[in-house]
Amino acid sequence: MELLFRILLFITGAINVLPAILVFSSEKLSKSYGIEIPNPNFELLLRHRAVLFGIVGGLMLYAAILKKHYSLSVTVGLVSMISFIVLYFSLEGINQNLEKVMRIDFIATALLIIVFAVYKIKSL
Repeated sequence: MELLFRILLFITGAINVLPAILVFSSEKLSKSYGIEIPNPNFELLLRHRAVLFGIVGGLMLYAAILKKHYSLSVTVGLVSMISFIVLYFSLEGINQNLEKVMRIDFIATALLIIVFAVYKIKSL
């Protein structure tokens, strides 16, 4: 069960790390999220968001590979993904690109919660 948990933690970590690649290109940021970047201030916020995703995903990958800090990495990952889902549903007029991100986060969240809970129960 631990191996399954670590694999899923690695996958969700990779999902969170992928947006960090966007930090280097405002064009890719714009295209990925299906939005226009109206000014440098907005671009700065989006690029900083990408860096934060790298940190969250990096922590999850670290935990999956080195078998350390499972609870911390799961908590940080879940807070990130669940907050996006909640914010998504609190707003109207969200585009299809961001709907796709929400769906991926929803599936990853559900799977991570289930597998982590089963792992913790089996570890008792």
